[in-house]
Amino acid sequence: MSGGVPRDFNDLITRIKAGGSINCRDCSDFLMAYLESELPADIRTRFEQHLAECSACRVYVETYRTTVKLAQDACCPKANPHLGRMPPDLVNAILSALHKPS
Repeated sequence: MSGGVPRDFNDLITRIKAGGSINCRDCSDFLMAYLESELPADIRTRFEQHLAECSACRVYVETYRTTVKLAQDACCPKANPHLGRMPPDLVNAILSALHKPS
C-alpha cells in the first residue's frame, strides 16, 4: 500500500477519462472505495479489468476482504452472539486465582 495522504478520486477519474489505465497503486489507494461501491460505474469497470489481468491485485483484494470479514466476525455482536460472554467456569477459576495468596 502506498503511504501518506490518500489520493483524490477526481485525480483518478480525470486520468482514466483521459485514456489512462488503472494500475496496482490505484487498486491499493482506492481499495475501500472499490469494496464499498463508491467508485463511479465506469471506474469500477476499469478496476475490475485490472483485477482480471493482475493476479497480485486479485490476491490483495481477496485477502483484504477476508481480513474485514474476520474482523467483523470477531468484533461484531450480531455476527458473534457469544462476544463478551465468558463461560461461568472460567470466570470462577479467574476469581478463585485472584483470591489465592501468592
